[in-house]
Amino acid sequence: MTLTHLFKAQALFAWLWAVMFWFAPEMAASGPGWAVTPESVAFGQVVSVPMAALGVISWMAPTWAADNLKKFGMLMGVYANAGFVIVQLFHVSTGVAKFDPLGMIPTVIFIALFLWKCRAAD
Repeated sequence: MTLTHLFKAQALFAWLWAVMFWFAPEMAASGPGWAVTPESVAFGQVVSVPMAALGVISWMAPTWAADNLKKFGMLMGVYANAGFVIVQLFHVSTGVAKFDPLGMIPTVIFIALFLWKCRAAD
């Protein structure tokens, strides 16, 4: 797997979440144990817009970043994903959410893979 493929996989994962927020909000909310209300469905639809944009950025990153792909991989693949993990762990630790393996495990795998590919020798 190349770094380009990894960016494409992350884009697909982001788009999956964006689609779930629109068409399967119950599925998106069930992992963390959140109640599905009209307000949470509306908020999920709002959140789907930056998730879709994150997917576009990830998909286009190999073209846009060119020679700086490893640096961009560290930023998006490691640091941004680590931010998602930190927020999820915070919500779990405060009792606001349950541990959501559908969101957490793939994100941790992406962090490990991006770290591995971005740290690899040229």
